[in-house]
Amino acid sequence: MGEFLTLVLGASTILGGVAAIAAIHDKWFKKAPWEEREKEINNTWWESSNLKKQYSEKGIKEFSWSNADKLVERLVEGKCIVYEVDEENRIRYKLINKSGQVLICAP
Repeated sequence: MGEFLTLVLGASTILGGVAAIAAIHDKWFKKAPWEEREKEINNTWWESSNLKKQYSEKGIKEFSWSNADKLVERLVEGKCIVYEVDEENRIRYKLINKSGQVLICAP
């Protein structure tokens, strides 16, 4: 009986350890969801930015500003919102100007 109890306790300990590792694994390796924030910029910053160069290298050449109330309409027309992405912190910055207009592009 003593050996059986030892085996049961040993198996329980091993299974508990496996469950703990699984729980820790999810916590350590599960990536946080992306957060979206707004970043206020001006035309001078945009024209000289590496971000514009990156978009241009991808073949995107047409950029414009959209009022927030017309943004959905522009997206339906096929335009896209321009984002600056911080992959390390998992943040996407939507670029806006002082008037609240959103920077968009046409792919």
